[in-house]
Amino acid sequence: MRLLALSIALIATAASTATGASAAPATGQVVAWGSNYYGQSTPPATTADGVTMVSAGLAHGLALKNGVPIHWGDSSEDKAFVPIDLRRGGVTEVAAGNHQSLAIKNGKVWSWGRYTGPGQVLAPPPETQSGITHVAAGYLHNLALDTDGKVIAWGMGNHGELKVPLEAQSGVDAISAGMYFSVALKDGEVLCWGPNNFGECDVPEEAKSGVTSVSAGASFTVAVKNGRVIGWGNNAYHQLDMPIEVDDHVVAVSAGSQHSLALKDNGEVIAWWHNHSGQSDVPVTAKSGVTAISAGGYFNAVLK
Repeated sequence: MRLLALSIALIATAASTATGASAAPATGQVVAWGSNYYGQSTPPATTADGVTMVSAGLAHGLALKNGVPIHWGDSSEDKAFVPIDLRRGGVTEVAAGNHQSLAIKNGKVWSWGRYTGPGQVLAPPPETQSGITHVAAGYLHNLALDTDGKVIAWGMGNHGELKVPLEAQSGVDAISAGMYFSVALKDGEVLCWGPNNFGECDVPEEAKSGVTSVSAGASFTVAVKNGRVIGWGNNAYHQLDMPIEVDDHVVAVSAGSQHSLALKDNGEVIAWWHNHSGQSDVPVTAKSGVTAISAGGYFNAVLK
């Protein structure tokens, strides 16, 4: 049973943070910390400058530089094999999941890694071949958002991951995929679908308006409203016991397996609770000047 419990903890990862506002991407270097078993906390030298986006998966990271995805960390199951067409540039977004990676180029979703081959369950469906603006990678399901604000879900659907509610089929601003559930942000309201085994989809009244950022963890959700972090769902590792530092001035939040990150308006990163591999020990380099955050399985990657 001990090994089973460990396996569940290892695969429980969120790969994205949904924010309600868009802006010109900042450019900087990748800073990573936490578990380094696969080298996921040792970004390559090519990520030392010029990076515009970063995403932390279960045990691998992705960065976007000059329109080209850069992979590091776990390289099993062809996760390190970035498709040749993407290496030519033109990519606008990347997302790292459990054992899969996603990218957008010219509005089309690309994928590589586990179960992403032609006809396989995580291969992008036909409706993601054009008009896509954002992607999110979860455990065994993925999300895409099109230009009409419609959420498209694909992958394993045994837990209701693919049952996108009617409210999320138009007008959605942002998306985030957790382990077996997903969240979306629409006009400041958090929408959620999935099994709800831990209350992760019991959206509280305060999260039904005015929310500016939301992120799905393994089985919990965190969001930002009026600069303060709120959360609901599984609290087995005190994921929802927010530190006082996230009571105000927070601009973005990112949920990992059993821990979370918050970004304050002064560029400081705050991390809390489950600290199995030092993922909640924020290094000095991430205590100022950070512009984007991504919490993975047991590690984090941020842009500075």
